[in-house]
Order: sequence, then structure tokens, then C-alpha cells
Amino acid sequence: MQQAKRSSVRRAVSGVAAGLGRGYRFIVTTLRWVVLLAWVAAAVALTVLAPYKPDSTGSNFGDLLPADSAVFKVEQRILEEFRIPLLSGTTVVVHQEGGLSVLTRADSLLWALATTQDTLQSGRAPKPNTIAAAIPVPTGRADVTVTYLYVAPGTGLHDEVQLADRYAAHFNNQSEVSSYVTGFVPAQIAQLGYLDARLGLFEIASVLLIVVVVALAFRSLLAPLAVVGVAAVGYFVYFPLLTSLATAFGFTVPSQLQPVLVALLLGVVTDYCVLFFSAFRDELRAGVERKEAARAALRVNAPIILVAGLTVAGGTIALLAAPFQVFRGLGPALALTVLVGLAVCLTLAPAVMTILGWRLFTVLPVRGSQARSGYLRPLPQRKHRLLALLTRRSAALLVVVAVGGGLALAAVPLTHARLDLSFVAALPRDDSVAEGADLLAVAGLRGISAPTEILVEKPGVVADRLALARLQVALAQQPGVARVIGPTDLPPKTPRGLLLSESGNAARYLMIYDSDPLGAQSIGYVRQLNESLPDLVSRSGLSDAQVSVAGQTLFASEVAQLTRRSIEVTLVVALVIELLILVLYLRALIAPAVLLAASALSVAAALGLTTFLFQDVLGQQGLTFYAPFAAAVLLIALGADYTVFSVGSIWEAAGRRPLAEAIIDAVPRSSRAITTAGVILAATFALVAIIPLATFRQIAFAVAVGLMIDTLIVRPVLTPALLTVLGRYASWPSRRIIQGERQRLRDIAESGNG
Repeated sequence: MQQAKRSSVRRAVSGVAAGLGRGYRFIVTTLRWVVLLAWVAAAVALTVLAPYKPDSTGSNFGDLLPADSAVFKVEQRILEEFRIPLLSGTTVVVHQEGGLSVLTRADSLLWALATTQDTLQSGRAPKPNTIAAAIPVPTGRADVTVTYLYVAPGTGLHDEVQLADRYAAHFNNQSEVSSYVTGFVPAQIAQLGYLDARLGLFEIASVLLIVVVVALAFRSLLAPLAVVGVAAVGYFVYFPLLTSLATAFGFTVPSQLQPVLVALLLGVVTDYCVLFFSAFRDELRAGVERKEAARAALRVNAPIILVAGLTVAGGTIALLAAPFQVFRGLGPALALTVLVGLAVCLTLAPAVMTILGWRLFTVLPVRGSQARSGYLRPLPQRKHRLLALLTRRSAALLVVVAVGGGLALAAVPLTHARLDLSFVAALPRDDSVAEGADLLAVAGLRGISAPTEILVEKPGVVADRLALARLQVALAQQPGVARVIGPTDLPPKTPRGLLLSESGNAARYLMIYDSDPLGAQSIGYVRQLNESLPDLVSRSGLSDAQVSVAGQTLFASEVAQLTRRSIEVTLVVALVIELLILVLYLRALIAPAVLLAASALSVAAALGLTTFLFQDVLGQQGLTFYAPFAAAVLLIALGADYTVFSVGSIWEAAGRRPLAEAIIDAVPRSSRAITTAGVILAATFALVAIIPLATFRQIAFAVAVGLMIDTLIVRPVLTPALLTVLGRYASWPSRRIIQGERQRLRDIAESGNG
């Protein structure tokens, strides 16, 4: 009875699904012109009514951390105890080879004092877009002066950099004297400038790449234009929609990630169009009328593409689980990218196919022009032999061990990967902001642009000058410290408020590291300092004092730790989501788990190779904190996408014949389209490297290499080998593969009886 009910429910569900499928195919083919005009109208309306507004203003460094971070509490106590802040995002460096003259050094000091005096004499709060204070910092060198600039509240980051440039221009009247504006804020604004300057070139190069590759793949001039047209509609719908949703739900997407969003949208649309066009052309070659050919292509491929797109969207939406607010905002943006691309491919692409018909695949879209068959020519005999070899369990096991071992070896460098937040290090070395930072590095004062603050709190602590002096000496001996500025640098009768609080209950030190203050090396130094600080304080005679650390290096350390936790949580959630989708799609547990493990290994290999190239070969201190994060999430999601494409056809064939025959039959039919789609997507992401910033080049390399590993090794080689090794257990707990074997035996028996 129960079995009959379950069968009835399955038939009812299947009937509803079949009806929905027929309705969908009817709409996108018979009503093709309506679909086309509706998408064009939507793109125009959204572009006019809700134009895309990227967040190109930049953000303060502290905005990366949660508002309740302990770092902010220390900063607040410092501001309560001292009249003058000593942390600034903008630094002016004045330099002269061989040493600055006495007059130039005096000019640097007097110019800072005069700028600050203007604010003090007014007696009012400084107006926005003005410099509130300029604080000279002792460097101990004759060839370099350093000044911290502080702007009035309400001043934007772009305006802050412009004010700093005007301040530094004061020293340009001496040809032998050079002035630079450096620090976190100028570096961030410089990055936005490079992004704005190269984004258009990246988009043009991506479109040209798609045109060339699709034209070569299909031997057609119209097919690539159709792909670009579908992608263009998706582009003009997506970005205005992103702005509207971000406003409605209160999340922001930094403009720095716009190239990644564009690459993902173009790649997804091209991938799915290539798969649809390939199946459509097969049907046309078989002599099927164009409308029926489009419906036949949709009948087979639309469910696979739907599941694949939802898989990618599910993997990216896993970012909502990240404990880091910065990354949580990326989840909806990336998922929306895939969903918009999926929507235009499932509706607009079939409409375009039906409208164009055979013209889509001809050398010239005119009657009499002949389509060429290069794209889907028969698989070479040697590749048939290799595929047949992968269906033998002993050979497949050897391939699994060899490929798995190779991927694991490539992933080894990931064990010593470091994260940093250096916006300066990501700039081209001939950028003026980077030149100023490099000048400080040569002088041994690289960290002076963002020193680490040590706050000592104890009633009457300013009177204990001897203990404070011992602590200053101990701090100066810590790893990576170039200089410590503390109470012993002040004359005995100096007014309080700079390093000694007016209340007499707090003192502070400025620790200047010899490396990039936001780089991985300084992050390591500040973590060591946090561990050793209690012992240093105790040995200095201040054991009953409360000692805290603050500064941008500590900010960077906290952000790096949050990023690592976010990567761990997000990847686990993404894998669980992908596993659930694959389990439901394949109605199996073993194969999805094993195939996702293979995908995760290929992602680790890509990140390991990225670490090896940028850290070990190119000598960069570390990977920009969000580069491996973005690459890992994208690769996990896209890997599951290609798993659906590659295994879906095998699974369908395995229900009718033995697994080995299903692999030999299905892999050649799907591998060419998957390889072409993967190569296009990898090349699109590789073009992100056009933007001359280390961060984008890290993302470009990681995603491009990861996709190539996936489409050239994991899908055509490792996946068939894994399924062969698993055998009938691959479909557990269902009996699909066993049923396929039995169906084959029944077919043989029936043919024998006939």
C-alpha cells in the first residue's frame, strides 16, 4: 500500500515537472520575440530608473573591524587620556639625498606648526575639507622628515589625499628635495584610481576574448555576437539591480571587486550559452526544425544548467555565514551575479537560438554558407583509449593516486600562506605612494607611516620614569622594531599630553617596525609582542599596570584572523550546500561526497600554487587578505557547477547501461563543451590581471589556474577514474548504477530472444 502511494506521488510530481518543462519550452521558443523584447526593455528600464552607483569613496581602515572590537576600546581610552592622536592614515615624507639642509628641516617643522596653529587660533572646530593638524614625528635621520596629517571630521578620503598633496607641494620649490604622500589612505585612493583607469580596458578585452574563442569554437561569426548580446543584457540588468538590492537590504559591495563580478557574469553567461548552442547545433545537424531543435536542446540541458547555476549561487551565498561583515556583503552580490546570468541564459539564449536557427552556426550568416564541424568532431582514437583505460578499476585507482598526489603536492605551499592588508604593497612600484613607502624602508623606518601604540595605565604612572624607561628599552629590543618613541625621549619639563597623560595615569609608546606596518611580517611581529608584553611589563617594574596595544598593525592582525575564520566557516558551509544540492540531484551520497572532496583538493592546489608564485617566487610578504577568500569561494562554487555538467550526463546514461559504457558514452559528449566553457571562464578571470594591482593579479592567477585544473584534469580524468573506483557504490544509497547494469543485461536478453 505504502509503495503504491509513493509511486503515485512520484508520478504526480513527475507529471507536474513535465508540464512545467513543456510550458517553459513553449514560452522561450514560440514566444521568442516577446522574450527578447521583454529582456531588452528590462535592461533599458533598470539602467534609466536605477543606474549603477559603485561605492568608489573608499573606507576608513577601522571600518573593516566590528564596532565592538577590543582594538577600538583601547583607541577610545587613548583619546580620553591624550590631547593629540598619533595614528594617521596619511603621512608626508620629505627627503633629500645626502641630507636635508638645516633650513629645509626647519621649514618642515614650521610648516607643520603653522598648519596646526591655524586650527588652534580659530578657537572653533575645523571645517570639513581642511587639515586639522600636522604633527612632525622625530625620525633620527638627517635626510628624511615625516609629518602626520589629520583632517577635519566630514572630510572624504579623496579630499584628504588632495589636501595632503597640496601640503606636500609646499616643498616642491627646491629641485633637490622630494616630497611624497603615503600611508593607508593615499594607497587606497591610488588603488581606486588604477581600477577606474583599467576597468574599461578589462571589459573590452573580456568581450574580445569571448568573441574570438566562441568564433573559433563554432566556426561562426554570429554565435559569438549572440553570446555577447545575451551577456550585455545580463550586464545592464545586473548592476542596476545590485544597486537597488544593496540599498534595500543595507549591504555594500566595494568597487574594488567590480572586475570579479564582471568576470563571473561574463564567464557564467558564456559557459551556459556554449552548452546550449552546442546541443542546439547537434539537433540542427540531425535535420530537426529549429523550434523543435531548440526545445530538444532545452529538454536535455536546461535542467542541468538550472541545477548547475543554483549550485554556484548556493556556494557563493554561503558567504552570509562568514563571521566577517565585509565578506557577508559579498554573498548576495555574487549569488545575484549567477542568478541573473542563469536567468538570461535559460530564457533569452533559447529565444535567440530559435530566432537565428541555422544562421547561428554558419561561417557567414547568409544562405548557402556552410557550417563546419570542427567543434564537435569525433574524439581522437588515442583519447578513446585513455577513456577506456579509466573504466578499468586497476588503472583508475592508479590515476586517482597519481592525480590526487599531484594535487596534494601542489597544495603544500598553502600551509605557510600568510595574509596581509598592505594596500601600499599592492601598488606598482613606480607609483608615488609606493615610492614614498620604499623611501622609508630604505631609511629603516618603513613602519613609521603606521606605528604601533603601547598604552600603559596605572595611577601616577607618569612619575615612575625609571620603570617607563626600562620598558622602552625592552620594547626596542623586540623583533622587527626599528625605533621606539617614548617618555624617555621627552625633556623632564615637557608639558604633558603627547606621550604622558595630563591625568598622570597613563603613558604611551610609539613602536616603529622596519617592515610594512600592514604587511604579513609586521602582523607576525605584533602577535609576538602581544604574547611577550606581560612579561616585559613585569620585568620593567610595572607588573600592576594595565598595558594594551593599538594601531593599524593590530587592526591588520585582527582582520587577518577574522579572514582566516571566515574562510574556514564559509568553505564548510559552501561545501555542505553543494553537497545537499548534488545529493538531491544525483539521488546519491557517496559520489557527491567524493567528487566534492576532489574539487576541494583542486582548490587547495590552486591556492598552493598561488602562494608559491607570489610568496616564494615573487617575494611578496603575503596574499592580500580577501584574495584567497574570494578565489576559494568562487572555485568551490564553479567546481560544483562543472561537477553537475560532467556527472549529470554520466548519471543519466548509467541508468540505462553499465557504468563503464556510460562513462565512455557520456564523457566525450560533454567534455568538449565543458572544456571550452572552462577555458573561456579561466581566460576571462586571467584578464583581471590587466588591473596593475597585486591583489587582482593574485585573484586572477588563483581562479584561472583553479579552473584549468578543474576542467583539464579533475573533470575529464579524475572524475571518471573516481566513479570507476567507486563502482556500484557511487550511487549509494540508491541502486541507479546497479539498475543500469541490469537494464543492459535485459537488453541483451531481449535481443537474443528476438
